Amino acid sequence: MEYRPMLAETASTALSPLTSSEFLFEAKWDGYRALFFTSDKKLVSRNGKDLTQFFSHLIKVKLNDAVVDGEIICIKDNRPDFASLRKNPQSAIFMAFDLLYLQGKDLCNSPLEDRRKLLQDLIYGQKLIGFSPDYQDGLKLFQALSSSGWEGVMAKKKGSFYLPGKRSRDWLKIIAYKEVDAVVMEWFADKGTILLGLYIHNKLQPIGHVFYGHKPQLSKKVVTVRYREFSGQALRHASIVRFRDDKSPKECKYEQLF
Repeated sequence: MEYRPMLAETASTALSPLTSSEFLFEAKWDGYRALFFTSDKKLVSRNGKDLTQFFSHLIKVKLNDAVVDGEIICIKDNRPDFASLRKNPQSAIFMAFDLLYLQGKDLCNSPLEDRRKLLQDLIYGQKLIGFSPDYQDGLKLFQALSSSGWEGVMAKKKGSFYLPGKRSRDWLKIIAYKEVDAVVMEWFADKGTILLGLYIHNKLQPIGHVFYGHKPQLSKKVVTVRYREFSGQALRHASIVRFRDDKSPKECKYEQLF
């Protein structure tokens, strides 16, 4: 059988199952999604790319024959830090959250809770492989993580099966987005993007690009942008919410990002 990662649907916070008793809840780990083929000593991304050479230290762990689903992450300041994966890949760990196969047995048609119990037993005592814990109170978890700068929460339906390579509402991701009011600095026709900026001591500092398919009106100087995280050079997963006529560019301060 060809194993590929199961994919989640996105749920808005307004329509999310955070208060539902039908789901288990986990932190959404901000890293590289990967399947760990323990016997082949390979880490394969959700797009089929071999990541083993970049995180070769992770495959040195000794585990029984298995296919483990998880996220390659780095921890900084008590939360996942995506930028550290490129700066210092050898500090990464593998955060495991599902088990597809174990010692000759396919587990995809086993209930979620059974797979996770087997996974916990499989990786017990490992230092480079962590077990992603689950919680019953999704709303409390989301509030705690979003206030601490985490990416969000995963909701997984109790008793659900693993669907390799398929997107399903049995798995839902609830993202903790942020918003910033920024200055429209320049529009790049060839890329279809707007360069955004914020003021630091009366000097406009670029903070990255956001996609916008056509040239904005010259009168539109301030835009509200929703984003996941600011890397120091760019806004990750940024999208335009609205243009603002009620705010002047000088009000768009860099301090909004912190």
